[in-house]
Amino acid sequence: MKNILLLLLVIATFSCSGKKPSDNPLLKVETASITLPSMVCDKCAKTIRTAIYHVEGVKDVEIDLDKKSAQVKFVPLQTNVQAIEEAVTEAGYDANGRKRNPDAYDKLDKCCKIDG
Repeated sequence: MKNILLLLLVIATFSCSGKKPSDNPLLKVETASITLPSMVCDKCAKTIRTAIYHVEGVKDVEIDLDKKSAQVKFVPLQTNVQAIEEAVTEAGYDANGRKRNPDAYDKLDKCCKIDG
């Protein structure tokens, strides 16, 4: 609720100041590419997408299974690439060179495991 009120206050401030809302750092969105070398199937993609969407500040996620990557749009004042990578690794997958959490990996379905 606080975030919504803050956002409304910022929009109102920029509306009265003559500046565009896109000038506001609270509304700025960046895009990061996350490599996902251990993603093998649609179920993996769904799990990864869900994990990334749980990171506060993430606005959009596009997963490309063939390229083993994700394009993530996020608000940099709310999150960063490292937090997104951590969400992926905690779900059991490698991300941008960061290794997956082995306990989470062990809990994945057999079809999602690249090691066997």
